[in-house]
Amino acid sequence: MHHRPNRRLPLLGLGLLLAATLAACGGGVDAEEDDHDHEHTVIETAGRLVSAEAGSKTLRIHDLDSATGTVTASVTADSTVTALYASPGGRYAVAMQRTGDLVQFVDGGVWQEDHGDHLHDYRQAPALLAWKITGPRPTHFDRQAGKQAAIFMDGNSAASPVQNASVRLITDASIASASEAASLNLSVPIHGLAEPVDNKLLVVHRAADAPDTLPTHLTLFQRSGSGFTETRRLDTRCNGMHGSFSSGAYTVTGCTDGMLVVRHTGTATVSDLKVPTAVRVGTVAGHPRLPGHFIGYGNEGVAPAPVTTRFFALDAQSGTASAWAPQGWSSGRVVRALSFDRTGQRVFLLDDQGTLVVAQRQGGAWAPLVRAAAVIPAMPSAAPWPAFATNEARDEIYLTDPAARQLVVINSSTGAVTARRDLGFVPSYLTWTGIAR
Repeated sequence: MHHRPNRRLPLLGLGLLLAATLAACGGGVDAEEDDHDHEHTVIETAGRLVSAEAGSKTLRIHDLDSATGTVTASVTADSTVTALYASPGGRYAVAMQRTGDLVQFVDGGVWQEDHGDHLHDYRQAPALLAWKITGPRPTHFDRQAGKQAAIFMDGNSAASPVQNASVRLITDASIASASEAASLNLSVPIHGLAEPVDNKLLVVHRAADAPDTLPTHLTLFQRSGSGFTETRRLDTRCNGMHGSFSSGAYTVTGCTDGMLVVRHTGTATVSDLKVPTAVRVGTVAGHPRLPGHFIGYGNEGVAPAPVTTRFFALDAQSGTASAWAPQGWSSGRVVRALSFDRTGQRVFLLDDQGTLVVAQRQGGAWAPLVRAAAVIPAMPSAAPWPAFATNEARDEIYLTDPAARQLVVINSSTGAVTARRDLGFVPSYLTWTGIAR
């Protein structure tokens, strides 16, 4: 998330807050108000957490300024939610509904606007937007923090006629105006991804001799208004491509034999290389405040034999990946959830026994911070698994406990559990919305 200098003045009175509420849809103001001098407005808020109930269409919005995380609103999606993400600017929760061929948006009600000489904060009641995006099998969501996000629709090869894959680019401003910022239609259905970096878009391609149904290459597109123009296909092959992340000048995807590293060398140019790893990388994690550094991971072994998650710390600038074992990570342990804190300097992992492991950056590497057993006392035997969400305004990270129907609150500076909140429902997905600090 891009941060501007902190130009804060005291909170204004109720009248201005009410004016902010009237600016709900896009945070806009009318011409008369625009002519007036208005002061800086800073709202001290921890934001709101949006949670999904397992096997349900219900989404709940939790007020994190309440000591107990009170549910301030509940909304009903059109179909079962299969993933939740924060919009690029953090105002909206993006509710993916893969089986319903639908994406909907929840306005968390806390956001910030750049008024040129100052940043202006707003707070209003949360709401489910009427606008929605329809398309076959929305699955992957790739976010360039503070700027834009790409929703990748896998398409549906079983439909008649066949439904091809597509990419929908959104921004917080486009969501507010009920429109997509740009889109791209592909010529085949494919389980894939699309990474937006400024005016570039890296999109999957599958070669004719691919060993499976997953992509093998990336194609570079350049945005042109509301569409994209193909620039070239990258040379480096990445069989079994799955998982991606962009930070700093780099985009990384997981491959059967390592990680594909794409370096953004100019406004319309890139270079690419393969960094080998000992096992397949199926997930790539990173953080905007940790540019050029990534964690790739995947499972080694096939059940019923022991399966173990292996981790690799990637330095994209040097093009090297080092095997990394989180504190106490033993053979047979599988990761169930992973997330960074808001600084990008700590990474939180939960294994399949409910043990929380926290590592922090130290001397350019990951060093142990906390290992806490039985943070989740009864791990589920099937999905929904526990899930993390990071507060971008406070030093807190949240973890769902589906078996106990609880939300676990963790101090993201120390890794200590500070609260367990009863939810009264089985949680599946969650995401944080608000103003990053």
